[in-house]
Amino acid sequence: MPIALLLAYDGTDLRGFQRQHPSYEPTAQGLLEAALRRMCGTEVVTAAAGRTDAGVHARGQVVTFAAPQPGRFTPNDWLRALNALLPSSMAVRAVCEAAEGVHARFSAIGREYRYRVLLDPVRDPFRERYAQRVRYPLDAAVMQAVCDLLVGEHDFAAFGHSPADHSRRPRHTTIRHLTRAEITSHGDEIWCDFAANAFLTGMVRRMMGTIILAGSGRMRPADVSAILAARQSDHTGPAAPARGLCLMRANYPPGTFTWPAEAF
Repeated sequence: MPIALLLAYDGTDLRGFQRQHPSYEPTAQGLLEAALRRMCGTEVVTAAAGRTDAGVHARGQVVTFAAPQPGRFTPNDWLRALNALLPSSMAVRAVCEAAEGVHARFSAIGREYRYRVLLDPVRDPFRERYAQRVRYPLDAAVMQAVCDLLVGEHDFAAFGHSPADHSRRPRHTTIRHLTRAEITSHGDEIWCDFAANAFLTGMVRRMMGTIILAGSGRMRPADVSAILAARQSDHTGPAAPARGLCLMRANYPPGTFTWPAEAF
């Protein structure tokens, strides 16, 4: 029976989620599997809902793995032991057992990300760890107009690329269904929330770079529409910094996992 974890981490000092060569910088998967190895006394291979990039944070990353000795540990045992073994920048927020065949990545039907923009002409060393600071005002209404153009099923080749993997989608496709792109103001911050069936590598950060350009008046919504239609990645919109991005939640068919509401 698979074990499922709801994992949160500060990605500032991580080289993304996916494990890499031990001589490279640490990754969330590498640190988690090292903790599982210490707990179980054997190698444990994990799978995650989303392969976050270097510097990207997660609040609701879902991880599944096969327990080496089924029944040896209860969900509470996994929770307590892993949190004792993981660094302070990572936390297992909840643990549950899942049905056979459930996979964190392939069973997911959607993912949700949030990008935070801090509007401040002066540096803020505390808040800038989790938000991109912009020195000038942004027009949230224009940013929302751009988001409205992006919602729906499109070829998002202009904003990212599909990793060569063994997913159930056609290999290398750049077509995704963006179901939500919403701009909300929170004092001196602008939050940009995105939901889709799946995201391309770098997709949210490239979209955000373009949305911010539009919000600053340096690009029109019509320009973004043309960029989307052209499907070329060499447009003028830069990728927004990784520090502002957080994987908030992965969505599954009802009943797949039983997380307490307070875990998010």
